[in-house]
Amino acid sequence: MKKKSIRNYCQKCNVYVRPENYSNHMLYVHGKDIEKGSSNRNKIAIVATILIAIIGISLSYNSIFNKTSANFEPSNAVIEPSSSAITEPSSSAVVGDTIQISTSKVISAAKWYTYDSNSVDVKYFLVKGNDGKIHLAIDACDVCYDSKRGYRQSGNVMTCNNCGREFAINSIGTENLEGGCWPSYIPLEIDGDSAIIEKSDLNEKRYMFE
Repeated sequence: MKKKSIRNYCQKCNVYVRPENYSNHMLYVHGKDIEKGSSNRNKIAIVATILIAIIGISLSYNSIFNKTSANFEPSNAVIEPSSSAITEPSSSAVVGDTIQISTSKVISAAKWYTYDSNSVDVKYFLVKGNDGKIHLAIDACDVCYDSKRGYRQSGNVMTCNNCGREFAINSIGTENLEGGCWPSYIPLEIDGDSAIIEKSDLNEKRYMFE
C-alpha cells in the first residue's frame, strides 16, 4: 500500500501543498511571506525578553536601594557652633561702672555674655568649676584672638576653637604667666550673690574683637 505523503493544507485556496513548497505557495499565490512573519515574531520575542530583563534588574536595584535607605542611620556627630554666638544678655546688669551677674545664674555649663564697648562686642564667659568656684575669661585667646573663634566647652575643659588647646575650667581666671595660648584674663569680684566685672577691664580687651 502506497504511503500517503504529508501535505500542508492552505485555508485560503482549500488545497494541499507539499511542506517544502508551502512557503513559496503562500508567497507567490497569496502574496504572504510567512518566513518574514516568523522572523518578525522572533525579533519581537527577543526584544520582549530584553525588556523583561531590564525591568527585573530595575526592580531589584530599587529594592536594594530602599533597604539600604531604611537601614541608614545618620551620624550622631554634632558640629559645635562658635561659643561666641551663645550669649546671656538678659542675666547681666549694668550697675555704675560695673557689670553684675547673679551667682545663681553661673552653673557648670558655661554661659557667654556680650559687652558693648563703643560699638564693639566684647565677649566673655563664666562657668562654675568642679571646685565650686566661678571662673571668668574673655572669649578669646591671648594668642589666637585674631581668629575671633572663641572657646567651646567639653565637660570640665574649655577648648580653643582655633588651635584646639584645652584648659581645665578650674585653672581659668588666672593671669597668663607662661605665655602662649590662654583664655584671656580679666579680674572678677564676688560680692554676696553677685559676680562683678569692671567695665574698664572689658574695654581693655576691645582690641581683641575689632
